[in-house]
Amino acid sequence: MGSTLLSELATEILVPVCAVVGIIFSLVQWFIVSRVRLTHERPPSSNSDKKNGFNDYLIEEEEGINDQSVVAKCADIQSAISE
Repeated sequence: MGSTLLSELATEILVPVCAVVGIIFSLVQWFIVSRVRLTHERPPSSNSDKKNGFNDYLIEEEEGINDQSVVAKCADIQSAISE
């Protein structure tokens, strides 16, 4: 019919390797997302200005929302999802 891009052996190696890489990537992403906390209390501010997502007060900084009822509702939703 035509020439193939990969040999049969290369395909048998490449497919499981891609699956393992995908699983590792998803575990790294899960770990990063699980470190983000959403609470109705402002975390203590540190002197470092790192914006890596772990210590950000996400709702106020991104949306400019100062309504504590919205923040509390988001914290309730996060708790329900984590359960």
